[in-house]
Parts: sequence; structure tokens; C-alpha cells
Amino acid sequence: MLCTLTLALLPAAIAPQSATATTSDASAQDLGALARRVAELEANNAELNRRLDLLSEDVEAVDLGGLFTPVGDGTRGLAPAASKVYYASSPLSIGGYGEMVYTNEQGGTGTDQLDFLRAILYVGYKFDDQWLLNTEFEFEHATVEDNNDGSGDTTPGSVSVEFAYVEYLATDNFSVRAGLLLIPMGFVNELHEPTTFFSAGRPELEQRIIPSTWRENGIGVTGSSEDFEYRVYVVNGFDAEGFSSDGLRGGRQKGGKAKAEDWAIVGRADYVGTTGLLAGVSAYHGASGQGAAGVGSVSTTIYDAHVQYQTGPLRLRGLYAMAEIDDTAALNAAFGNNVGEQMGGYYLEAGYDVLEGGDQSLTPFVRFESFDTQQGDLLGGAIDDPAGDRESWTFGLAWQPIDQVVVKADYVDADNGADSGQDLFRLSLGYIF
Repeated sequence: MLCTLTLALLPAAIAPQSATATTSDASAQDLGALARRVAELEANNAELNRRLDLLSEDVEAVDLGGLFTPVGDGTRGLAPAASKVYYASSPLSIGGYGEMVYTNEQGGTGTDQLDFLRAILYVGYKFDDQWLLNTEFEFEHATVEDNNDGSGDTTPGSVSVEFAYVEYLATDNFSVRAGLLLIPMGFVNELHEPTTFFSAGRPELEQRIIPSTWRENGIGVTGSSEDFEYRVYVVNGFDAEGFSSDGLRGGRQKGGKAKAEDWAIVGRADYVGTTGLLAGVSAYHGASGQGAAGVGSVSTTIYDAHVQYQTGPLRLRGLYAMAEIDDTAALNAAFGNNVGEQMGGYYLEAGYDVLEGGDQSLTPFVRFESFDTQQGDLLGGAIDDPAGDRESWTFGLAWQPIDQVVVKADYVDADNGADSGQDLFRLSLGYIF
């Protein structure tokens, strides 16, 4: 009977142990599921953070990458940084350039000078796929504050609009521009960013006869084909009262309340069908009297022929320019400007990058320049100024540690008909962005 009782009690004694084991297994399963869920949540959180980081980078690329478009090639007659609006992925584009120049007059009595010559800001805006605005603002000599401090230097700096135009892109190869336009002549007038020319200063011929930077108000067209590019504008004419024995530079009106009694037409055509070669001509013709009493129309014609060839590390450049001015007798009698009936000259330049194929460039160069701002007859009581007949050799070195920064050093050996040519040593720092 005892055995029977013991056997009867066995299930009751065993039952609580089985329930405890079942509860423990269920708890272990719940903890495992919870751990897996936590791991999944952590993984999801990490993925979410990764996607947020990518989204943030995309937003930054949209907000900043489109605005700060990398500098590419120049296009439509403009230098690289000035062309950014044509490539920008966002409506707004910003670029610019600057130059600081140290000048030492060799053997002269002048004071050595270190000048932050110019700081430029380009702002472009695409209204849509066909309409755009492109502008250039120039700050010269670091300040516009009057420097009349007793030093004798009372020349302030300046703030100018260098160009500002609205353009309609009718097709990929044809457009219409209107506004303040760069005159399409020579090399430097349109391509004046410091990385586009070798010397610390711009060629003098392209300051006196092609008076860079030369811009006027007007309207015109630009276009291209497989082998040719062209630009043709109608602009307000020079104001001849500013012409002098030193050239045409003082006749620029620069867009500010420009006299528009007289107008001019200017055109340029370039052959670009051979790799590395640019060869072309440009011409300007218009009246410059602007209604001044007794001076006549002062018909003014300028033309140039230009060629550039670049192959590997070698770049060759040549420019010939001539200006012809009518009514100089009346002009000189009225204003005493000593303007000749003709002005003309040329320069030849060669440079060779000795670091060809590297990340940097180091280009020794040489340029010979010859021109005369008083060619032709001197009428109306004009006085011959021998200093207008100039020749110079420029020897220098241009180093670009990166594409957008250039350091230049050059020496100018200058002579003129008055035996007063001033030799110069110059050092400059330039940048584009």
C-alpha cells in the first residue's frame, strides 16, 4: 500500500518542476527576441543616420556646389571665371579674380609701390534655360577713400561695373546680348584674368590703342560654328575729348552717363578649327565727336589682326593694331589734345612651360612690343611727343602652383623717342575662382 501511495504522489511532486522549466524557457525566448529587436533597432538607427548624412551632403551640394561652380574653360568670348554662369547647375553663380602687383622703377626717382591692383566679383544668374544675366564688379587699388593725407598722393581707388548684360541664348550657337559689353578686340580686353596672360602687367599696346579694359553700352550678337566664332555689337561711341598723344584710353565712356550722340559698330571673327590655333581679325568704326562744338564727327576706326598657337608646353601670341582718327585738326584746336591721325603697333610673345605634364606650370616668356601713338600727320597745332614712340622687351616667369593661382615676375626694358623710357621690375600675385 505504501508503494501505491508513493507512486500516486510522484506526479504531484514532479509537476511544479516542469512548470518552472517551461517558464524559464519562455523567459529566455523573450529575452532573445528582445535582444534581436534591440539589435534590429540599432541597425535601423545606424542606417537612418547614414541616410541623413547623405541627404545633408546632397543638400549642401545643391546649395553650395551649384553656387560655387568649378572654374572651367572660357566660352563665348569670356575668360574662365567670367564664364561660370554658362556652366552653373544652379541659377546663381559666383566667381572672381584679383591681382596684387609690386613695381620697382629701375634707376628711376619714383617710389617703389605695392598695390592691391584689383579685386573682382562676378555674379551671374540664369532666369531660365534661355535668359541669363552676367555681371563683373571691380574694386581697384583697395579703397575708394581719398588719400589726401599730405603725402602728395590724392588718387583714390574706384568701384566700377566692368560688364553687365542680359543675354538670350537662342540656340547653342547663337545669342543676343544687351547691356554694358566688353569690346571684342585684341586678346586682353575680353580675357584679362591674371591666368590668361604671362606678364605681371598687361601689354601696353592693349592699353593705349586697344584701351583695355574697354567696355561700352550697347547690343549685339554672338555665335559660333564648327570652325569659327564671332561677335558683333552696336555701342555708344568714344568721347574724343579724352583722346591724347598717349592714346585712345581717355575716350572710353565706360557705361556711366555715356554720351550717345555718336554710335559705333564693332565686330570680331576667329578661326578655331585647328587644335591649338586661334587666328582672327576685329574692327571698330564710329564717330567720336559726341556733338562737341566745332570738332566734327571725329570718325574713329580701329582694326587688329591676332593669332595664338599653343601646342604642348609652347604658346605663341602675336597682335597687330592700328587706329585712324579723322578731324584731328579741329579736335586738337578745340581741346589741345595733340592727337595724331594714326596710332599703331604690334607685339610678339612666346612662352614655354618647363614643367610640362605636371600638376604645376612654370613658364619663362619673352615679349617684344613696338607702337607709336602719334603716327600720321599732327594737325591743328598739335605738338609732337616723342615719348609716344615706344619699344620694349619684357622677360619674365609665370608660376602656377595650381590652375587658379599664379605668381609672376618680369623685367621690362623700355625705350621711347624721348629717351625717357622707364625700366621696371614687377612681381605679382593673381588668382581666379
